[in-house]
Amino acid sequence: MPMTLETDTLAALEAARTRVREQTERARTAARDAARMSEDVRTLTRTAHSPGGEVSVTAQASGVVEGVELSPRAREWDVAALSRLLTDTIREAQRSASYAAVERMTDSLGDGSPLVADIRDRVAAQYGTDPRTELR
Repeated sequence: MPMTLETDTLAALEAARTRVREQTERARTAARDAARMSEDVRTLTRTAHSPGGEVSVTAQASGVVEGVELSPRAREWDVAALSRLLTDTIREAQRSASYAAVERMTDSLGDGSPLVADIRDRVAAQYGTDPRTELR
């Protein structure tokens, strides 16, 4: 078919429609991924154990502590030492969950995402650097 103003216009219109459909589908996919990521991050927990196993703590990425368990060996500790051990183990559970959330966000949004960078910086400011990156 020879190219005319009408066929050029129709072809351009069809190409624009195709681009819009593709962009719409990418936006839908991104929205589904974001919703899944948000739910994953919201429900994500990690459990930390004290070095001797006296204390186990489960915490959410938000910092909420879901549970604390003490083994019978915890009775052997004096109150001040056990308090420090509890505090350290709680902090480790929170840090672990927070960095797991950053990792999940990175998987979804990419390492170059400004949001991921901001959250990673906030987590590092609160809990220190990710121990897994310290080993690299």
